[in-house]
Amino acid sequence: MPAALVPLPPTPFLVADACAAGCTRDQLRHPALHTPVRGVRMAAGSANDLDALCRAVALTFRAGDAFSHLTAAALLGLPLPAHHQPTERLHVSSSPGSRSRDAALLVGHSGVLAQQTFRHRGLPVTVPARTWLDLGSMTGTDAGDRLTREELVVLTDAVLALRHPATTRLALERALSWFVGGRGRRDLRTALSAARSFVDSPMETRVRLLLVASGFPCPVVGADLLAEDQWVARPDMCWPQARIAIEYDGAHHYSSQHQMCSDVARRENIERLGWRVVVLYSHDVLTAWKATCGRLITAFGDQGVDLGRLADAPDTPVRARIVVARR
Repeated sequence: MPAALVPLPPTPFLVADACAAGCTRDQLRHPALHTPVRGVRMAAGSANDLDALCRAVALTFRAGDAFSHLTAAALLGLPLPAHHQPTERLHVSSSPGSRSRDAALLVGHSGVLAQQTFRHRGLPVTVPARTWLDLGSMTGTDAGDRLTREELVVLTDAVLALRHPATTRLALERALSWFVGGRGRRDLRTALSAARSFVDSPMETRVRLLLVASGFPCPVVGADLLAEDQWVARPDMCWPQARIAIEYDGAHHYSSQHQMCSDVARRENIERLGWRVVVLYSHDVLTAWKATCGRLITAFGDQGVDLGRLADAPDTPVRARIVVARR
């Protein structure tokens, strides 16, 4: 009578561990299992799940290895370019002097220091500042993972918006200061100059960049608007001197009746203070930008403000508070 098969370990697992426990090669070839890298098995149904894929690959990590570049960005929840498929290739960085990882699924890098990594949801990942430096090295490359300069600004805004772990402009400036000779340093400096804190979405970044490229002064981002001592609203962007606010509404703003009612009430409260609210949708930004600029120029004229007299709003480490008198 044949001996009973030893059950496979819970996935993911190392093949060496399964064999040592008495599992057979036939069991390891079961179609319910997937081989992300040599010597590892995971559930085939999770092969397109980034978190599960990383947990499987991490079983083979040496001391000092960490997920980096676009893989770290994805694990940190940063907005990736639309063309990037995070499970197609995993970026892994090794400590200085170590041989970079080599596998069909992996893109190997070297030179990451121990203090530039941390445990994020149980996985070794480069800290946001180091991840940002690595992303800067991917601008203008010919690889499929390349980033445009606009995408780098989007990612920089998102890094500044991180709360867990929080990452400040000062932290990025310090990281850049020792990145002497690093690839993409000029693009990183330009992106940091254009970036702003308190941005809620990639499209808000793109709106701001389009505004500046079209000759408008850089607006204040994510400020709290108060009527004397009472909080009124937090416009996505605004020009306080002109009393003009911009709200970018994505699909979720008009897919919920409750959200739509809340938006209308908030805008009415802003307008009672003598402000003008300009609402933008994706069509206004991606298809009809020239007409959108015309709407904004009209708004400045209606408010009696000369565009040429306004300066760019700087980035601030603390959310701006704009207090206006009740009318």
